[in-house]
Amino acid sequence: MEWEAVVGANIRRLRKAKGLTQEQLAHEAGVAMRYVAGVERGEENPSLKFLVKMAEALETEPAALLTRDMLGEP
Repeated sequence: MEWEAVVGANIRRLRKAKGLTQEQLAHEAGVAMRYVAGVERGEENPSLKFLVKMAEALETEPAALLTRDMLGEP
């Protein structure tokens, strides 16, 4: 799995676990909803600054967004 897809899948999983829509997450993180959607689809290459904003909004560490283990992958 490509890293963009790993990050997107982790953001989607954590967002849904918190019961947030993409719009709500984007608002909390101060980013555009369309960009969040693109990242979740693995179409965007997010910056470190974006990953930090997402992690803060999802109440986790940025490293959690890069973890393949959460996806059940080796």
